[in-house]
Amino acid sequence: MPIDYAVEADRYDATRGGEERAEAAAAAITELVPHPGTLLDVAGGTDIVSNRMAARGHQVAVSDLIIEMLRHAHTRLPGAAACMDAARLAVADACLDTFTLVWLLHLVPNAEPMTAEAARVLRPGGHLVTTVDKAAANGEVTDTSSDARDLVTGLAAEHGLIPAGETSFVGERQRGEPVYTLVSFART
Repeated sequence: MPIDYAVEADRYDATRGGEERAEAAAAAITELVPHPGTLLDVAGGTDIVSNRMAARGHQVAVSDLIIEMLRHAHTRLPGAAACMDAARLAVADACLDTFTLVWLLHLVPNAEPMTAEAARVLRPGGHLVTTVDKAAANGEVTDTSSDARDLVTGLAAEHGLIPAGETSFVGERQRGEPVYTLVSFART
């Protein structure tokens, strides 16, 4: 049964590793994108990760489809949250330095539209940073996953995005403390 993020919004952060996991994710993103710039956190939910990127000097906006999640994002970064579909963003072409998709691709049936949007909105030299292989991080085996590393890498290449780095971080305060993999792709 899929998670209802509108219902989960008020307890999302506390049940997903809270501040510790958010800091670990932000540190990993910073490892891949060390220089501050414009950053769009797509499906950024409550903004618990991207507000840490703002604290690191990035000009941050967060988007999500779930209004209840964005209520929390607006509290953290007033005026920086917008309700947008990750596959059809109301964002100009080639205007962003960083585009993050953390814990999203495993939830969608097809990662191609989000990858295409990243390529469209990134400046040359900009970076798409995304989690991959979430099921494996949680000890699950799956034959088909829209966040499979090989699939995401292939989609990125189709849209002119080349591998630019990889790191991982521990899902602090989560059952089993999974190790999540983040990959970065640069816009050519």
